This record gives sequence, C-alpha cells and structure tokens, in this order.
Amino acid sequence: MKYDQLKAKLGSTQKQASSDKKKLKELEDARNMYQYQKKMNVQLTGRIQKLELEMKRKKSVIELQKEIISLLDDTKKTIEISLKDQIAKQEIEVVNMEDKLKVIFIDKILFDSGRSTINDGGRKLLLKMAGFLKDHKKQNIMITGHTDNVPLKPKLKKRYASNWELSAARAASIASFLERKGGLDPKRLSACGYSYYRPVASNNTEKGRRQNRRIEIILIPVN
Repeated sequence: MKYDQLKAKLGSTQKQASSDKKKLKELEDARNMYQYQKKMNVQLTGRIQKLELEMKRKKSVIELQKEIISLLDDTKKTIEISLKDQIAKQEIEVVNMEDKLKVIFIDKILFDSGRSTINDGGRKLLLKMAGFLKDHKKQNIMITGHTDNVPLKPKLKKRYASNWELSAARAASIASFLERKGGLDPKRLSACGYSYYRPVASNNTEKGRRQNRRIEIILIPVN
C-alpha cells in the first residue's frame, strides 16, 4: 500500500514537473517574443525618425530650390527690362542656368580693343546693373573675362603678357568698378580670367571670335 502511494505521488510529481516545464517554456517563449518585439519597435522607431528627418530635409531642399528659382526669375526680368536695348542689339545675353544667372556682354560695349579700362558706355551699363544688384543682396557676383585665340600685338604685350592677363585684368576692372562706383559689397564680388580656353564658338571665324571676346557676370544665389 505504501509503495502504491509513493508510486502515485511520484507520478503526480512528474506530471506537475512536466506541466511546470511546459509553463516555463511558454514563459521563456513569451519573454523572447517580448524582447524581439521590443527590439523591432526600437528599430522601427529609429527608421520612422530617420524617414521624418529625410522628409524634412527634402522639403527644405525643395523650398530652397523654389526660392532660388523665384529669385533668379525676378533678377532676370529686372535685367531684361533695364538692358532691353542692348539685348535687342544682341550686345547682351541673359542666360538662366540651373542654379545661377549669367549675363554675357560682348567685350566692345565695355572695353575698347585691347584695353582693360572700362569705356564710358560700359560704365553706364555697369552702373545700371549695380543699381538693381544692390536690391538683390542674396546673390554673389562672379565676373569672368574671356578672349579669342588671337595673340596680342607687340604693343599690347608691353602691358599684358598674354590673353590670360588681359582677360583677368578686365574682370578685375569690373569688380573694382562695381565696388567703388556701384556701391556693392566687395565680399559679394569675385573676378577671374579664362583667356581663350572657354570658348562659346569656333575661333576659326571672325563671328566666332567676336562671340568669344566677352565678359560674363554670373549671379549666384546664396543661402
């Protein structure tokens, strides 16, 4: 009788142990699932925050692009009205690029042949430009000088060693004029010369060389 009782008790204990083991396994599985879900939630929260930041950044970029386009369009219209006569004569061209505005002057309306001193007509045009550039303070101004590939005559070589020096001197002359006479902030201005290394037409014809002898005033929006 005692043996049967012990056997029954052992069976009951084993059954309880099996049940407890099963419950423990269920608890471990539940804990593991909780840890997994917690980890996934952290990762998901991180991804959501990342996406939100990316959306804000893209929105800011789009808004900035819209602002730049509006600024360039406004500047272009102002220039086209102010310099309409010269544009009609094809002495000036206004080109709206992707993120900047380029105003191209054929050299003769600003400089006499082989000179880097701005002529009277050029001074009047540049003063006009300075007038409305003062009102567009969110734009930096880059002046670039360009020539054709015809070597300088011996007389000119006494003043300029090559077309490099002539193109750079013309660009610097305009930058200086816009500061001194036009009243523009010199921090907005930069100048450089490219000689004949950035042609817009062939240097094999007079028409092409005439197009290549130019000054470009490039307006670059700033944040």
